[in-house]
Amino acid sequence: MADNAKIAGDVLAAVGGKENVNSALHCMTRLRFTLKDESVVNDDTVKNIPGVLGVAKSGGQYQVIIGTNVPEVYNEVVKLGVAAGGEVDENLDADAAKKKLTPKEIGNNILNYLSGSVVPLIPVLIAGGLFKTLSAILGPTLLGIVPADSQFITLCDIVYDAAFYFIPIIAGFAAAKKLGANPFLGAFMGAILIDPKFIQLGTDGVAFSVYGIPAPTLTYGQTLIPVLLSVAAMAPIQKFFDKHLPNSVRTVFAPFLTFVVMMPIALCLLAPLGNYIGTGIAAFFEWLSNTPFGWLAVTLIAATWPMLVLTGMHVGLAAIALAQFAQVGSDSVVLMAATVQAFTASGVGLAAWLRFKDPEKKNLALGYFITQFIGGVGEPLLYGIFLRYKRPWLGTLAGGAAAGLYAAITGVVFYTPTQGLFSPLAFAGGSQANFVNGIIATVIGMAVAFIVTWFFGFTKEQLEGKED
Repeated sequence: MADNAKIAGDVLAAVGGKENVNSALHCMTRLRFTLKDESVVNDDTVKNIPGVLGVAKSGGQYQVIIGTNVPEVYNEVVKLGVAAGGEVDENLDADAAKKKLTPKEIGNNILNYLSGSVVPLIPVLIAGGLFKTLSAILGPTLLGIVPADSQFITLCDIVYDAAFYFIPIIAGFAAAKKLGANPFLGAFMGAILIDPKFIQLGTDGVAFSVYGIPAPTLTYGQTLIPVLLSVAAMAPIQKFFDKHLPNSVRTVFAPFLTFVVMMPIALCLLAPLGNYIGTGIAAFFEWLSNTPFGWLAVTLIAATWPMLVLTGMHVGLAAIALAQFAQVGSDSVVLMAATVQAFTASGVGLAAWLRFKDPEKKNLALGYFITQFIGGVGEPLLYGIFLRYKRPWLGTLAGGAAAGLYAAITGVVFYTPTQGLFSPLAFAGGSQANFVNGIIATVIGMAVAFIVTWFFGFTKEQLEGKED
């Protein structure tokens, strides 16, 4: 059991004491300090504190990677007199200081906006998706325990449809919040796109215009990109009116004028454009999965996914894939590959726990394994095992490649966002063979990772605790 008070005291001393800290906050796995003088901190000293997995620097913060016990360590730091900032989004690293706008930086900003708007939706998608999974497992698709016309199946369908159909509203809220605009106006933007009367116009084939400008009557339910583009345009317009209108009329007229301006921009241009982009992304992934090299793409993504997570590149890739998934309801490339390899890191952690002889290392490895296997939180394993010992990368590369290759060959399809122990449920919703092959792929990945790590993951000195 980690001594959180000692970790807090040692970390605070290593960063220069409370006198050198302006404030502290935490996300899921990191203590994030705003320091007065970062030059007084020795990174190696911080890294060598028992209970610390590593350090990172981003957005003007000195970040100490702790793991899932970070809330307890944070509380101890606050008790020692540091100004409290509370818990924040894990995806803070996108909010760094403004940089010169190069093509690369523009691309990064787009991905940061996309990921910052989509990642908060994942709990909703998981909750709704698991109801659909229950329907698939208990209904006629798999076990046949519950009839297709039962109220339970109807309930599951209602919850699933609510999670996915109303995505424009939820995403509009998250996108506006990401851009510093009023999140409720962002949600309002999403609600306009799926208004029943607007949808009925399209169903009836009735021509529609905004201020005389023709507006395509498309269906935007279960889409992401139309609302993300619309909110990206709405945010600066809202900020303009908030800044320039007198205080006496701002509350009433700033939102109203924002949407007076936004209606033709959103309904005539950006929402239709977003719909076409989303359709294009879906078509690309469909094409990729059906090409002779589709299996190679899946294999490479599955093999290198932990590396993508470590560099943060997975967030933008997953956000694009989630946008495609929201539109078509399934995925056979990125999300599928990321899911079939979900247990490979667990295989590495399990092998490390069984192989280590040093009691302290053994206990840490067990904690890393449990955190990854049950909760799907991989950062402790990445920093505590992969980066520290290097060779375990062989295990996850081999396991991910094996899992991805089997899944690609057998045509496994991803249907439900899940995490941790429930990852294999992502393959329920299609045929029984798809569910079985998805489980087999995850088992293959974990088994191969375990075996490779057992035999090649560590040196003799590392196993005995004589060398890091």
